[in-house]
Amino acid sequence: MTASIETLAEQMLALIEIVSDQEKDVQTLKQRCQRLEDHNQAIMVAFTTFFHVLAAGRVAKLDEIAGIVQSIVARAEKEERPQDSVDFLKGLARMLHEHHQDKPVEEGMRPEQLNSSNDG
Repeated sequence: MTASIETLAEQMLALIEIVSDQEKDVQTLKQRCQRLEDHNQAIMVAFTTFFHVLAAGRVAKLDEIAGIVQSIVARAEKEERPQDSVDFLKGLARMLHEHHQDKPVEEGMRPEQLNSSNDG
């Protein structure tokens, strides 16, 4: 009986070590996921900023760029691209669309006029 209790105790300790190691792995994965989410957000901000520069430079309008991104989304879904890539593009298009609705660029304004009109 004593041997079986010792064996059981050893097995319980082994299980505790396994659970502890798994908890460490889970924490590491959570940290990596957070870094990836932060990186994803940084990329979206960079793209959005780039598109705003294009819009301010009168190269393209935000709604046109959002339309292009939507076309890319449709194509990516049709070609069954990875869902996280499709979701990224959808989020980018949504950000452009929402920002376009919030702050439309006034027609006929040059980029240097945009900065001065936003200051005052």
